[in-house]
Amino acid sequence: EGRVFVAMLGGGAGTLASLGETGLPTQDKIGEKLGLGSMSMPSRTSDDHRAEYVTLLSMLAATSSKIGREVYEQMKQEFSEVEEPVPAGTVGSSTMPQKRNPKLSQDIVAAAAQVRNFVPLALEAMQTEHEADRTHTVMMGRAVTETCALMGDILTRLINLFSGIRLFPERMRQNLDLSGGLIMAEALMLDLGQTIGRQHAHDAVYDAAQATATEGGTFREHLAAHPDVSSRLSMERVEALLDPAQYTGMCRPFAERGAKQAREVADAIEQRQR
Repeated sequence: EGRVFVAMLGGGAGTLASLGETGLPTQDKIGEKLGLGSMSMPSRTSDDHRAEYVTLLSMLAATSSKIGREVYEQMKQEFSEVEEPVPAGTVGSSTMPQKRNPKLSQDIVAAAAQVRNFVPLALEAMQTEHEADRTHTVMMGRAVTETCALMGDILTRLINLFSGIRLFPERMRQNLDLSGGLIMAEALMLDLGQTIGRQHAHDAVYDAAQATATEGGTFREHLAAHPDVSSRLSMERVEALLDPAQYTGMCRPFAERGAKQAREVADAIEQRQR
């Protein structure tokens, strides 16, 4: 923030010719009153800081879009794992009354695409003549104002989305089980590899998985029929290894750490605004 949000009082050519040595302290005071830092080298032709601001907002928009698109995808009827708030009376489609469309998510993705398109304009506005002209001012002003407005809309919609998002863990588990345990092949391979080596374990689990795809039957059946598997792993152990809930790695610590960090940041922002 100290680099991006700065005041400039350098005069037409940035030389402080009309103020002399008192110029920089005056610029500092003006910045202080406006809640801004002070430009170390006053210049009307240097818009690096504002271009950086537009770029940073674009990155924030891209992250927001990734979140919105994930909700959009998981809200599809084929997945049905989450659902953004759908207030009573909301019309999802003028022709299909059953639709519960992810409007907030779609708006976030669309607005974020617009924000990203202002980065080239901001970078172009940096290419100004040495004495400056109004051209770059118009371009940079458009990039900054439009980006800020769009980003405010995106963040507002994100807040609304997560204030009422619904999760469906039962459907999540159903979707995990659609492959009949095939998605847990890595867990089986690593466990089996402790006794016969990773490569041999990979070959054995690969054979069982491919047979499931080409010959029919279940993954469990083909694992039980493979001598390298059945001779070293009991079916109880195989069943345990095929359970996705037993192979989540560091997901819980990551989630808890991320939530803790988010709360700390939110508290710091709230304290700063008081």
